[in-house]
Amino acid sequence: MSGPDIPPYLDFLSAELLARLDADSEAVPEVPGLRVAHGLRDSFADIETPEALRFICLVYERSRAALCRVLEQRIQDRAFIDAQTAACTVRNRGRAYLSPEYETVLGQKDAQGRIVVGPLEEEPPQQAVIIPEFLAGEQVTLFGPPDTPKMAINAMNALHRKLPAEPAIVTRLVEESGQPPLWGADDEDSKTPIMADFLAGCRNLIQCFDGSISFEDPRNGKRYALAEKGLARPIKRIPGLALPDGSHLYHGNPLPLHLVDLALHLFHNWMRPEALAFYVPKLENEEEARYLKGLIAAAEELIHSQHASYQPGTVKLFIVFESPRSIFRIQAIAHELAPHFVGGSLGWHDFLGSTARLFRNDPGYRIPVKADPEIVIKHIKESHCILVRALEPLGALKIGGMYGVLYEDGNPASFAVSMVGYIKDVVTQLKRGLDGFWVAHPDFVRSGIALVAAWRRRQRNPANQDLFALIEALVPDEEERTPLLAFVLGEDRPGLEQGHPLYLRGVLAADIEESDLIRNSDRAEVRYNIFQALQYLADWLRGNGCVALPAMMRSARGEEVFVRIMDDLATTERSRWELWAEVHHGRVTRAVFEQILAEELSFIRAGRQTATKRVQVAWDPHWFPVAERILRQLVTDPEPVEWVTQLLLPFTFDAIRGAEDAWEAARRLCPGRYRG
Repeated sequence: MSGPDIPPYLDFLSAELLARLDADSEAVPEVPGLRVAHGLRDSFADIETPEALRFICLVYERSRAALCRVLEQRIQDRAFIDAQTAACTVRNRGRAYLSPEYETVLGQKDAQGRIVVGPLEEEPPQQAVIIPEFLAGEQVTLFGPPDTPKMAINAMNALHRKLPAEPAIVTRLVEESGQPPLWGADDEDSKTPIMADFLAGCRNLIQCFDGSISFEDPRNGKRYALAEKGLARPIKRIPGLALPDGSHLYHGNPLPLHLVDLALHLFHNWMRPEALAFYVPKLENEEEARYLKGLIAAAEELIHSQHASYQPGTVKLFIVFESPRSIFRIQAIAHELAPHFVGGSLGWHDFLGSTARLFRNDPGYRIPVKADPEIVIKHIKESHCILVRALEPLGALKIGGMYGVLYEDGNPASFAVSMVGYIKDVVTQLKRGLDGFWVAHPDFVRSGIALVAAWRRRQRNPANQDLFALIEALVPDEEERTPLLAFVLGEDRPGLEQGHPLYLRGVLAADIEESDLIRNSDRAEVRYNIFQALQYLADWLRGNGCVALPAMMRSARGEEVFVRIMDDLATTERSRWELWAEVHHGRVTRAVFEQILAEELSFIRAGRQTATKRVQVAWDPHWFPVAERILRQLVTDPEPVEWVTQLLLPFTFDAIRGAEDAWEAARRLCPGRYRG
């Protein structure tokens, strides 16, 4: 078997593992050169049809060269960024981090004259965006994977999920708005990329769109079905460009996971325009957008050749601007993707994590601490504003990020602090001119729709009292509500003018010397990141890509209150870069890291809990030792992997996953990749 068409995929799947995956797969007689992991076609005969698989391979043949170019350019750009940051570090000796003289890679050009990170010297012409009717309106979007029929049905029915004793004003505002939510059917950060789950999700989405999905729970006989009206509008989020698919090998090459996911969905849903809207994560610049447009053009041309009624241009795209490179190229990316582009959002966990990677070799940089519940309010203003300034003239949709603080059932104090945080988060994004936001749990959908409706009414008529009545109903505790109302009525936090010397760094939240909440190097912050990351990694390895992990928020009375934070792979990426920087730059010693790691493992193994700290992911002797080793490697390697999935992805395949000792199997099939 020859080397892969796309060499960067070897960073995820070693040559030895690829050979094993090839041996464990079955040929597809109708598609010469294609092999599929054993059993997948039998289990998903309605999805993995010969026609669908042939379509995938044809799209791949037409787009692989361009994909290879942009992924190899990423590697070159990373090397440029690191070299320039190292040179800046030398020149910055004796300079204050917040001084105008402090140098960074922002705005610097490579040997080809490309600005690698920062705004282009000349923006492309603006092109008006036309929003399809099925995407128009307020953008209150629930995010979660479509893995099971029950999950998919619950997401589709999110508008009908009422909290116990829902306040009457919520009911009224939701009904009067007539606004259904959207559902980000997530095949990216909230999903362990096990191919059987991808294919199940593909089937579930097909059935959501054609209305045939249903489920009967064998444990209790409860039947789940779609509501008759008010269904959420699904938007599929595909994986990023970097991930290969080791379950589909074409002439020995792993196919791109994003291509397989997009092409399968398009092939099976081509006749439904409302099904052909996608969220695309982790694009970094207009060059990558150009590749994506070529991929879609190839797919649409093939669909049109088979179905003359299909209109090229039907695919619509939301881009998640979640890197320190893409945030400065919004208009250029929108220009490249016309007529597909309809809007963008800011995925701020990935945004912060990838910015921390950008500045990893700068000892002055500090990422906003994970323990801060007000990161969006305090540190994301400039990036929100740049999103609005870029997209508003185009008529495109402008969407914020995720609120993921979940309350504990039956705990009024937990509900109160969670709801206060939610209202502040939503109001902040509406003040900044955004059209909506994401939520991590269906319990926040109706209150989110009500908040947007009440806010818009007050914008139109300042005398309207619905917003205040709504807040009083959602936060009946006066001691919590009084400071919240002052926040709602107050001005947004001041930001930096575009001409300010630190403006570009402010867009990236890279203008912090130390957090005003807790130092990054504080043992409590280190412990929090380790405790959360260990549990998330273990649960990801078990097959669950999103998990609500225990955390603490402070009430208006100053009391610590138990909540849960919905974590996905993006939150773990930002945690590992925060930990890595503190260890690498000597602000936390290796010994301290190892001590806290051992203590948190012991806490989890014993299943301990305190009033504000509890184990969510129960000890698993098979996966927690693997999670420990992976986290240690992520934090202590002098040259850490670019993506956490470079270490995680091999564990999604049966050759490793099903081994008695998965760690040793991974070391054997991926020689040189794993330490310890």
